[in-house]
Amino acid sequence: MTIRAKHRKRYRLVPCALAPDGQIISPEEAVRGNLHWCPECKNALSLRLSKLQNPYFAHTNKIKCKLEHSSVVLAKHVLHLVLTRWMKGSGDPVEVQPFCEKRYELPREEIHQIKLNHGIRIHPKRTLHSHLSLLDQHGYPILHIEIRDKPRTRHIKHPSWLEVSAEEVLSNPYLLSSLNPHMNFSTSIPTQLNLFDFAPPYPSLSSHH
Repeated sequence: MTIRAKHRKRYRLVPCALAPDGQIISPEEAVRGNLHWCPECKNALSLRLSKLQNPYFAHTNKIKCKLEHSSVVLAKHVLHLVLTRWMKGSGDPVEVQPFCEKRYELPREEIHQIKLNHGIRIHPKRTLHSHLSLLDQHGYPILHIEIRDKPRTRHIKHPSWLEVSAEEVLSNPYLLSSLNPHMNFSTSIPTQLNLFDFAPPYPSLSSHH
């Protein structure tokens, strides 16, 4: 799905960048003169000023980047920026709402790492990919987040697989409402189970694509 005009106005061409130290930052946090890279395609970004003197990022060269054309990819990086700030203690609380149930605030003290495009092997020949995975201090997944234009016809049957709408994330990245009726997220105990009831369980993999 293409990006709606109201979201493009709110988040601009590129909502965040990778700083020289690898940290994800917003245009307001960027230092003029430093090198910055696109978090999606990894090409160089320029820090520019709008007519109202507001900073924003744009690709230095004219290239085709999914970040500028896909609402799912834009939502992924907007949510990554929000979660990164939240883990550092700034910004509003981020809440998860399981399908037709009450909201839970994400457990900030239990989350130690965010992985993008995280691969979860569920079978020797099949791997699922979350857009973002939240991991605890031991590297175990607490939550897998999948962003979609449309709900799955067959949902992932796992309590920590959070399927969310790109439109809803872009409208409010601080409330993640699940489209998956099988999700039953609890903030009390991190989920360390395999996605499906395969035996033996297969380890998680990192995927970059």
